[in-house]
Amino acid sequence: MDDRAPATRDTDRPSARGDLVARLLEHCSLVCPTGEEGPIADAVVARYEQLGEPVVRIGHSVVIGEPGPRWRGRDGGDRPLVLLVGHLDVVPPTDADREPRVERHRDVEVVVARGASDMKAGNVVAMRAFEDRTLRAASPYDLVLVLYAGEEGPADGNELAAVLAAVPWLAQADLAIVLEPTDGEVQLGCLGSLQAEVVFRGRQAHSARPWHGRNALTMAGSFLTELDTDHVQDVEVDGIAFRDVWSATQAWTPGLGPGERTTAVPVRNVIPGAFTVNVNLRFAPSRSTEDAERMVHDRVGDRAEVSIVDRAPAAPPHRDEPLVTAFVATVGAPVTGKQAWTDVARFAEVGVPALNYGPGLTAQAHQRGEFVPVDAVVAASERLERFLRGEGGTAAGQERS
Repeated sequence: MDDRAPATRDTDRPSARGDLVARLLEHCSLVCPTGEEGPIADAVVARYEQLGEPVVRIGHSVVIGEPGPRWRGRDGGDRPLVLLVGHLDVVPPTDADREPRVERHRDVEVVVARGASDMKAGNVVAMRAFEDRTLRAASPYDLVLVLYAGEEGPADGNELAAVLAAVPWLAQADLAIVLEPTDGEVQLGCLGSLQAEVVFRGRQAHSARPWHGRNALTMAGSFLTELDTDHVQDVEVDGIAFRDVWSATQAWTPGLGPGERTTAVPVRNVIPGAFTVNVNLRFAPSRSTEDAERMVHDRVGDRAEVSIVDRAPAAPPHRDEPLVTAFVATVGAPVTGKQAWTDVARFAEVGVPALNYGPGLTAQAHQRGEFVPVDAVVAASERLERFLRGEGGTAAGQERS
């Protein structure tokens, strides 16, 4: 426990429901899309410096807290280190979710705001638990809060990698709880993600005389039909169901691609000499990124050129890790696989067991008019605090030899 501020008595804490709603409205009021997280990072730093907590800022990411004297690194000491992890950025808001507010949807109280489900509800659950000094004093775990930038953008702009490099003891943590939206489930592991640009090469010609060329767009027809009819494969890893998923997410002819600028008005009477399809392969944690690249090359074959433009590894479920087992047993929530990519994968890369658990609704992520049910936020807060207090049996971290 940090001795620089007095412990908070249970009678001093506002009601969980009212406190969580107020925190969420305040947190969502700073609408900071990816790349623009400066203001919300400033607010987080100011909050925790005022509370007397150790604060480290890396870019627009913030690490709050530090291990106590009884922690000796992973598998050492008698107080395992648990990280509470969330991202600060959101996708761009719409006019339906720019202003945070409380509403009733079909007699259910919800908070409507950009990022309400993905993932500011998870952030405030983590922040409330971390700020409860009574809980931290009673917990069998040391707690550290990690709030980082750049999660919603490309993998190379995600600041969690820089955070792990700048604060190396984070990579010795015993468990990372990533509070992404999971519908209140404990979602173990995550899919990997690979983005590939598949370029079909033809020969440009006049559309009145297409026999003078070869239409690269229609050359892609059989490939696109194949993706439409054969794009999902079930995969089981450690008894948990995942799915490999193939998706064509963008397509363009020359001059019209992402980031391209053309000075000419696009014309409609030209047979395109090239046609690019962006293919996103989401792959189960039984596969490496190298495996996924081979899968794309094998599927495309000699029909087109393949360029891998972005990749992020999958993460194993870590189902048998002691603290993962303890978390699952204590919170009593359904256990599934994470059918998406999250930063549990970055923790897996450095050897930290991690899991996904948060109050947000996966179906609301990035939706217009995004919302989260207040009851879900309260339930997640209660369940997380139950684990952090070490309820439900002996803390698994204390069973290590």
